[in-house]
Amino acid sequence: MVASTPPQSWIIPRPIVNRILTHAMQTAPQECVGLLSGNQRQIKGWHPMTNHWHHERRFLADPSQQIQIMKELRSRGEEIVAIYHSHPQAAAQPSYRDLQESHYPDALYLIVSLDTLGRLDMNGFLLRDGTAEPQELTLCD
Repeated sequence: MVASTPPQSWIIPRPIVNRILTHAMQTAPQECVGLLSGNQRQIKGWHPMTNHWHHERRFLADPSQQIQIMKELRSRGEEIVAIYHSHPQAAAQPSYRDLQESHYPDALYLIVSLDTLGRLDMNGFLLRDGTAEPQELTLCD
């Protein structure tokens, strides 16, 4: 279910968007997953991870990679602000499973669809209590 609250802007550098898209294309037909670091609504760092489940419609960030990235970020005073994953054969909208398995209500969930005809299809959401709140994404150079 998609909620109808007003969108809020998140700032994402184009080079990071390009890295996310490349990661999604390289891991297809499996879903990709990764973390984005920064502060508040400004994304500054890209941290790709292995999909532990190697699945086409589900993802689980490799637990050991996740712990290592979180330790490194903490030591630098950074935080996780977003989680991204791909939908190789579906729209850039949260699936029922995405809604049920989201555990970070303050993190932006970015979903990239590869089910497009040569255009970027990426949307951001806050996933809370089984609902998806669309978020405005602002790309910067």
